[in-house]
Amino acid sequence: MLNGERFRMKLFKLVVIVCACTLFIVACSNSNNTNQPATGNAKVAANTNVPTPATTPADQLADARATFSHTCARCHGDKGEGGEFDVDGKKLKAPSLRDGHALKHPDEQLAKKITNGGDGMPPFGKRLTPEQINNLVRFIRQDLQAGASTGASNDNHAANEQKK
Repeated sequence: MLNGERFRMKLFKLVVIVCACTLFIVACSNSNNTNQPATGNAKVAANTNVPTPATTPADQLADARATFSHTCARCHGDKGEGGEFDVDGKKLKAPSLRDGHALKHPDEQLAKKITNGGDGMPPFGKRLTPEQINNLVRFIRQDLQAGASTGASNDNHAANEQKK
C-alpha cells in the first residue's frame, strides 16, 4: 500500500508540473495581447473635439522634459513661453515654443533648428542625440503646445521659408 501512495504522489506531482508548464507556455505565447487598449464598456470622453496627442511612452516624455529643463528652459523658460534673457551681457530674445513660428514649423524643421541652431540659437546637434532631439520635438508638441492651433497660414509660412 505504501508503494501505491508513492506512485500516486509522483503521478500527482507530474500532472501539476505538466499543467504549470502548459499554462506558462500558453501565457507566454499570448503576451503580445497584454498591452492592448480595453474595449467594450469603455466610457467616451465628453468633449470629442479635443485632439488626442499621439501615444508616447511616459518615460520618453519624462526624459525629454528633463532635457528641456536643463538645455532649453534657460532661454525659452520653464513653460516654453520665451522672452528676453542675458548672455554674456547681451540681451537676446528667445521665441515662444507655445505659439507663433513654433506652431507653424513642421517637426522636421523644428528638429533641424534644434540640431543646427541659427538666428541666435546655439546648435545642440553635438550635445544631444537624434533620439533626444526627436523626443524634445514630441515634448514641445504634446506638452507645451497641447491644444494650440496652427492656423491657416501654415502653407504661406512654409512657402516663405522655402524662398529664403
